[in-house]
Amino acid sequence: MNNFSVEVRSDEPFEKALRRFTSKTRKAGLLRDLKKRRFYTKPSVQKKINRQKSIRRQQKAIRMAEVGFVRGVRGTGGRSARGADRRSPR
Repeated sequence: MNNFSVEVRSDEPFEKALRRFTSKTRKAGLLRDLKKRRFYTKPSVQKKINRQKSIRRQQKAIRMAEVGFVRGVRGTGGRSARGADRRSPR
C-alpha cells in the first residue's frame, strides 16, 4: 500500500491541497483497490469475473472496429477518416 502525502503550501488554500491529494489517490487506484478487497472473492469466482471482463473487452473491440474507431487518434470524434463517409448525410 502506498503512503500519500501532500504538503500544503503557505499561500495555498486547504481545498486545493485536498484536491491534489484526491487526484493522487484516484490515479493510484487506491479507493478502487480498497473496494475490491472489502470482501473475499474465491479464486474460482475471480476467474469467472476475469473471463467475463475479457469477453466484454473483446466484444467492445469488435464493435469499435466495425464503427471505424481508431484508438489513439484525436480530433476525429472517435471515427477514422474512412468512417466519416459512412455516416448518414445531414
